Amino acid sequence: MTSDHNFLMAEFFSHIAFAQMLMCALLLFPLRKQNSSITLYILLMLCGSGYLLSALFSPIENGSILWWLGRTGGNALPGVFWLVSLSVFGDHIVLKRWQYIVASLTLVVPLTATLIQMIFSVTLKDHEGLYGLITYGALLLELVLISHALIISIKHWRGDLVQERRYIRGSVIAVSSLYIILVMILEQLLKIDWPPLEVISSLLLAILVTGVNFFLFQLRESSLFEAVGDNPTKIKSTLPEQKASLELTKIIESMEKDKLYQQDGMTISGLAKHLAIHEYKLRNLINGELNYRNFNDFLNYYRIKEVTESLVSPSFSHLPVLTLALESGFRSLSSFNKAFKNTHGMTPTEFRKQNLPD
Repeated sequence: MTSDHNFLMAEFFSHIAFAQMLMCALLLFPLRKQNSSITLYILLMLCGSGYLLSALFSPIENGSILWWLGRTGGNALPGVFWLVSLSVFGDHIVLKRWQYIVASLTLVVPLTATLIQMIFSVTLKDHEGLYGLITYGALLLELVLISHALIISIKHWRGDLVQERRYIRGSVIAVSSLYIILVMILEQLLKIDWPPLEVISSLLLAILVTGVNFFLFQLRESSLFEAVGDNPTKIKSTLPEQKASLELTKIIESMEKDKLYQQDGMTISGLAKHLAIHEYKLRNLINGELNYRNFNDFLNYYRIKEVTESLVSPSFSHLPVLTLALESGFRSLSSFNKAFKNTHGMTPTEFRKQNLPD
């Protein structure tokens, strides 16, 4: 296979990936005000499009608009990818200012270095120490962020009750992380110059982005991007008004009567074995019938309910909040406080003071 043929093949697949990313951004754009995660996802697609400009319009003159768009998109991509992973696939994570600042460093550091070279007509390569610090420091930060995104995806995969979102989290996002890591290592760190590698890289990216779009637009409304104000611990987890199935009745009773939510390390597979229900069907029942998106949200409903009742009971007034939290099944005080405040809008201590009879 000649170098020209390699170039044409790589360009062809890059065009497919570029078109898919722009299509995804355009289709999601009208929904951007519904959720900050959607805005971040659109930004991710635009960064990916910018990253591909060098492959679509090579060679690009340094300092041109296309060159700046490509540099900006490519450098911002790892940071934005990390924010999207936290926002969409984290366990109800509300992004903080410091996370945005950390993510922006993947763009700010190399962009600042580029501007310094252009303004002062210097070459950083002539200063080996500074060049190595900026180059490999930025690369290390990108690898850390992408690796953390991969960990977040895997960590919450088992508890996700939305089947389509599990596909994206467990396969597409995981593969995306590995793809970005490999590209950074092979192209930026090892600087491997092998023509077929560019073809393989662009082909994998085209398949990857097409897969993302396929799963993304197969999802039910709000399956991937939670609506603003969603509070899973406030969902009323009781039997539906219509006659419930035997399996659904067993699920509710296992929580209300057997109190399985108190068991340390309770997982959906463990509950499925206890109830003798296939895990796939159990996921569908908890998600479809009880309207929970995450298994931990389902367990936390009962845990918070139990602690809430204990906090207003004089019989438990002598027990510390931590003891009540651990006995209800929470593993740490921080996770309990977060879930409790999301439910009641105040800390457990404040709630006890306001509601415990004198």
